[in-house]
Amino acid sequence: MWVQLNILLTSSGRRNSLLELFQNAARPYQAKVFISDIDGLAPTLYDSNHVVKLPPVNDPSYLASLLAVVQDFDINLIVPTIDTELCVLANARDKLKELGAYALVSSKCFCTTCADKWLTHQMCLANGLESPASWIAENLRCDDLPETLFIKPRMGSASIDSFPVHCSDLASALRKVKNPIIQEHLKGDEITIDAFFDFDSQPIHYVPRKRLRTLAGESIQGVTLDDAPFKDWLLKVLTIFAKQGAKGPITFQAFLTDRGPILTDVNPRFGGGYPLAYAAGGHYPEWLMLLLHGKALRPHLGEYKRGLHMVRTFREIFTQDPRW
Repeated sequence: MWVQLNILLTSSGRRNSLLELFQNAARPYQAKVFISDIDGLAPTLYDSNHVVKLPPVNDPSYLASLLAVVQDFDINLIVPTIDTELCVLANARDKLKELGAYALVSSKCFCTTCADKWLTHQMCLANGLESPASWIAENLRCDDLPETLFIKPRMGSASIDSFPVHCSDLASALRKVKNPIIQEHLKGDEITIDAFFDFDSQPIHYVPRKRLRTLAGESIQGVTLDDAPFKDWLLKVLTIFAKQGAKGPITFQAFLTDRGPILTDVNPRFGGGYPLAYAAGGHYPEWLMLLLHGKALRPHLGEYKRGLHMVRTFREIFTQDPRW
């Protein structure tokens, strides 16, 4: 437990709304919210007075630089915002803890599983969850494939290099996607669920929503959904995630199909559309502050506003002095 908390949002990019939510949650505790991004013109860098510079997460000096920042600025909570940071922070959890910093990431096993869509598929099968029929190059038999498929990188994110393909064009598509996974092309509404687990992996909250419009894989229009048609499935998914060591924010996607909900992707971090979940009642930054001060949280499962719409707009920032 800390008298004062300092928070670091890494790879903050365009997550100005998330930054503001953490700033508001930190204010009653006189805590500072530090941010970092490798782009000196990242919009969040101009909405904070507490900016630090870190190398790219795949740089050999990243961990040493992060540990130095934690020590120099007395960082107590590290909040990652992109997928490539998750396993790195999970592996460094003990080193960060020695310096008094809590990395807001799930278990190493869960982060590794979620980073690889083939391993996510295997996790679903092992736990009785519907998952899209999936194939990888090592076990690909063209005779087994349906006519309509969907291809994407096993380790991908933000819908990059993800697209439907006819089986007759699969050979060409495979050359365009690095380390691909091939899946059945699902039909039905795609939904996203923002969820929150405490530090003991207890499910605390969720908000299901539909992305009405996306840009670069991120929701710019959305609406919260009634959970009644799939609540039992949702609770089962949360229970499975808890057993896998889920902690903090989790964002996952599913298709509502004729054979029920089918889980497709899991990202153990704040999703790009999380501000809608916050507005609907999922006050995760405030709850994190309570947890860090040793307070217990009661579950708020099913407590959120249904039918709440979100629309995003652009806001310009002007500077003659880029951060770097």
